[in-house]
Formats: sequence, C-alpha cells, structure tokens
Amino acid sequence: MDIKESPPSPIIKASIREETWGEMDAKGLSFAPQGTIPTFPGQNKAAERLRGLEIYQRARTIMVPPDQAQLQVRVNALSDGKRLIMATPGLRDGFYLLEKKGIKVKDWKRASRSSGVRRFGKSLSTARQEIGAIDLLATGAVAVDLQGGRIGKGSGYFDLEYMILREIGSINERTPVVALVDDLQVREVVPMEEKDVTVDFIVTPSRVITIERTLERPSQVSWTLLDEKTIKGMRPLKELRRKNERKD
Repeated sequence: MDIKESPPSPIIKASIREETWGEMDAKGLSFAPQGTIPTFPGQNKAAERLRGLEIYQRARTIMVPPDQAQLQVRVNALSDGKRLIMATPGLRDGFYLLEKKGIKVKDWKRASRSSGVRRFGKSLSTARQEIGAIDLLATGAVAVDLQGGRIGKGSGYFDLEYMILREIGSINERTPVVALVDDLQVREVVPMEEKDVTVDFIVTPSRVITIERTLERPSQVSWTLLDEKTIKGMRPLKELRRKNERKD
C-alpha cells in the first residue's frame, strides 16, 4: 500500500524496523522476521496474559489483524465465545466475523488463520450495522514504546483498519488497543505521526504495561494519503468512498 510520508520519521521508523528484525533474527526469536509483524517464542504466553485482563474479559467483540503472531489471540477469542472480527490480508476483502457457534473445536485454529477466514467466517460490509460495536482491538507490532507509540511492518494496514472502524462508528477514541510483542520489541521512544494509532496496553510474555496515552488517534480515513490503486484494491475503501459520494 502506498501511503505518502515525509522524512524524517519514515527513515527513523525504517531503521528501527531493520534493527528489530535483525536482532530478533540473530537471537533466534523469530523465523525470517524481515517484512513481517514478527512471531516470537512467547506469543502464546502473551495471549494468555491478555486473556487475564479485565478489558479482554469484558469485551464481547474483539478485532484482531490476520498476522501469525496473533493466532492464539484469535483462537482464544473463539474459545471464549467472543465475536471475533478479523481483517483479511491487505484488507483486500475487508472484515469477516468468526463465532464459536457453527465452528467445530478442531477447526478453531484453521478458521483463525488468514487462509481459513473466508471458509469459516461471514463476510461483513463496511458498516456499523454489520460489524457492530467493537470493544477491544488486539494487534502486533515491530516495535512499541512506553508512551504508546507503535511501529508496524510499514504497510500501514492496522492504522487504516482503525481509521475505517472509527469512521463507521464501530470504535471510538476510548476503545482500548493492545499490542502483543516480545520484551525485546519494547523501546523507550518510537516516532509517531498523525495517522499512526497509539496503544493503551503492551502485553509481553512477562508483563503488562499500562500506557498513560496523551496522543489522540485518527478519527477517520485520511483519503489524501491514499492513492487510487490502494483504494481500488481494498473493498472497505471502495465501499466507504461510494457511501461518502452518495452523501455528497
């Protein structure tokens, strides 16, 4: 996806990504992490730690991106009877709903993978009446900081998913966002821009960090940052644009 950015923040972000990927690779913490939201050995333990938090236990609906590093979070959500909203890879086919009913226990993991969501899930149009209210967003990261800053793999997909869900009213500024990462991925400071989504909690295999967040998150899609190819390649953006054009 082509999102226009200006130095120096993108250069610093790219450097942090490469440094983090290289360190995780060198220490054997992630297999071929370059260009990904990296997996890590304690990701299932982090998912269980999230499961113990009140914000998770209260949540009826949780949204999780399709990255492999959050697979156990998605499986847990199904097991715990939550409505699981899952974005498809690259947001090409938008959001799907997965629910415990109708999916056999043996298929929970298959259903929660990017390769299985279309088979086991229900395709949702990009509207609040379809997606509903989301109580919690759980995501991965390449790096996070103690102010809630988050750096993804550089594609901007999670930020865009957040903007779309804000614009249709499925989430608001108070909806908690959790990043699950390895302790190595937690830094003192990472650069943030207006389009970037900050997190409220960082969950690692060993701890939970509660963030005193000061930066506001984007409240709608930043259309001027998106090129036509990106818009045409993602069903939610095409649906939202048609909806906005009808309003005009």
